[in-house]
Amino acid sequence: MGVNLNILKRYRKNGNQDRVAATKAKPLLKPLVKRYYVELLLILALALVITFMFPRGKSFQYADLREGQVYLDEQVIATFTFPVLKSPEEYESDKKNARESVVPVFVINPDLKANELNELSDFANRIKVNLKGKMTTIANIKAHYIEAGIVISDDDVNLLLNAFESTANTGKSKDTGPRVAKFEKVTRKVMALLEELYTAGILDRSKESFPTYVNKIRVRRNDGIEEEELLQYYLDSAEAAAMLLEMLREDDDFDEKEVKIAYAIGEHFITPNVLIDEVETKARIEQVEENVPLAKDQVLDGERIIDSHEVVTKSHIEKLNSYAVAKAERVEMEGFWRKLPPSLGKFFLVLSILTILAIYLFSDRRSIFNDRKKLLLIGLNILLVAILTFISNRFQASVYNSAYFIPVSALSLIITIFFDTRVGLFVTLTAALLIGALRGNEYAITFTSLFVGAIAVQTVRKVRTRIWIIRSGLIISAAYIFTILVNGLVTYADFSDTWRNWWIGILNGFLSPGIAYLLIIILESMFDLTTDMTLLELSDFNHPLLRQLHLEAPGTYHHCYLVGMLAEAATEALGGNALLARVGSYYHDIGKLEKPEYFVENQTKGRNPQEKLTPTMSSLILANHVRRGAEIAREYGLPKEIEAFIYQHHGTSLMAYFYQKALEQGNDDSLSEDEFRYPGPRPQTRETAIVMMADAIEAASRTLKDPTPSRIKGLVEQIIDERFKSGELDESPLTLQDLSKISNAFQKILIARFHGRIEYPKSSHREAIKSVRAS
Repeated sequence: MGVNLNILKRYRKNGNQDRVAATKAKPLLKPLVKRYYVELLLILALALVITFMFPRGKSFQYADLREGQVYLDEQVIATFTFPVLKSPEEYESDKKNARESVVPVFVINPDLKANELNELSDFANRIKVNLKGKMTTIANIKAHYIEAGIVISDDDVNLLLNAFESTANTGKSKDTGPRVAKFEKVTRKVMALLEELYTAGILDRSKESFPTYVNKIRVRRNDGIEEEELLQYYLDSAEAAAMLLEMLREDDDFDEKEVKIAYAIGEHFITPNVLIDEVETKARIEQVEENVPLAKDQVLDGERIIDSHEVVTKSHIEKLNSYAVAKAERVEMEGFWRKLPPSLGKFFLVLSILTILAIYLFSDRRSIFNDRKKLLLIGLNILLVAILTFISNRFQASVYNSAYFIPVSALSLIITIFFDTRVGLFVTLTAALLIGALRGNEYAITFTSLFVGAIAVQTVRKVRTRIWIIRSGLIISAAYIFTILVNGLVTYADFSDTWRNWWIGILNGFLSPGIAYLLIIILESMFDLTTDMTLLELSDFNHPLLRQLHLEAPGTYHHCYLVGMLAEAATEALGGNALLARVGSYYHDIGKLEKPEYFVENQTKGRNPQEKLTPTMSSLILANHVRRGAEIAREYGLPKEIEAFIYQHHGTSLMAYFYQKALEQGNDDSLSEDEFRYPGPRPQTRETAIVMMADAIEAASRTLKDPTPSRIKGLVEQIIDERFKSGELDESPLTLQDLSKISNAFQKILIARFHGRIEYPKSSHREAIKSVRAS
């Protein structure tokens, strides 16, 4: 009881000193600005940059009005004449109608017809020359077909050689006139039919590729005259080939064998001669789109737009929004001084939102606020969301204009993984408010972003496996589905819009964890920070350092593992980063790799090299394992957070055994305790302080001869009390209540480790062995 009272007195004394120091240190505004001028400049710069992302020439004065509600403000009278703008949907619909009104422009190219017919004539002449030869072979004829790019079989060449007769004489008849005459008949017919097809016009586009609303085309001939004609009067390539085959079959002078040869030749020389003029067609489409008016009506100066307590209609909303836009555009045109007040308003709006986050970090997460690197990380992520919102705003009347494309949940995941859930929630709140402001006071999306972000934060409270990406994607998608449905029901949205937004939300939900994962990898390297994902990799016992520790210092390896169990349980009880405590425990003694045999847990057969050394030299070896451990950590690229465990797991505690041994050797006068203290520093965080106590308790528990629960409890409390009294915990944020929870957690683990076993009688033991062997 006396020990507890001493602890309480010390704690109260420290608390009183802290309160006195806090009272004396109440900073005035000037010292505060001087201390945090970089942080304040960062916040101001971020606010300024985001201010420039607000849509220009727009006003959101009446953005919160909804059709069907009662207008309760004063009546609105137009102070100048202005146009009533079409809604983005109406404007896009009019542009679509204008585009569809443009008839595609085609040009007839007479050279193509002449070229193709000339090539057909040349091909026919070459074949006729060969057919006139008495010794012509299949290979001779086929070579000309291949050269022209026409496919023909050996059977069809035989038909040509035999004047389309079935009897095969290999083309060696003395009278070649019939076959030449037959071939001339075929080529003349093909030439005549191709002449007809080219005269009718062959399009260079399949008719199926035309939109359904196109039933006419404008055709410009060689003389420059342009006429509008029905599309059905022209043929595409497929129709021209079908028409050729049909006309050949309708000729009574042609049998099926001649039709086959003629079609193979004619189909090859069908080339479109009516070509679309894409440049002219596109220019005409752009011209009609530019001529589509933005306005659909006009409100005159002095005209009443809406009266107080009037039911808001769609027409009211359109007129009020157009009035607000007209006023904003007037301000934009009236110079810098007229634009300054609205710009200042936007700047202070953004600054107010960022101030909410800054106040929270300053009051509750001072370590983050004081770390400019971490503050910059948060600022960059918020800026990224603002930029994505700005880009989304650029897609007017497009599906990409949907705010549901903005991956705010990726921000929530990143910040939570880097820091904790509270910081993640406050940053999500900040981002959600900024999105609503940048979207023109569209605070329905603020609600969605905040809800989805808050859900995302909960999915990564503890990252222990890589599967968090899939789990988060599923849960975030479900959150989007819920909030989009709620927004749709509240705003009476069409189900088609809700359905479309669902797909966008689901896509966002599944992509956000992947985006977050990639950005975390980049940001970890940029800002030299450590996340749970990195800690998971380091917790793998196949890590080269842990494998080396296992092989070269097995006792230390086992000790580190047990310390990890103790530290994880105690940190879990406090709500700290249990994974960090466990991984830090695994690596806290890696400095013992240099001289493992000098540490008792690695010694075998009672051999202790320390017995041959002076106490001073022994203390130097023990202290050196801290320094050497930090060097090894840097060599292997371990994070600074892990390096802190190596430096702080002994703090500045006294090596009592060697100090006492030195005293016994009679060195009282020249001996200083500082020579027998670890280099420190003392633990700065809850996790490092817990590992310090777990390290001492695990080592001391090995000396218990009869580890009963009461003895374990006494040992744990004794070591915690000793660390507290010696001041080793003064620089850590642990409280007395925390120490009590830590003590209970340690006792549970140790009692479970040293639990008693039932001693079986020898006969029963032999029977048990027999039964095992029998099975």
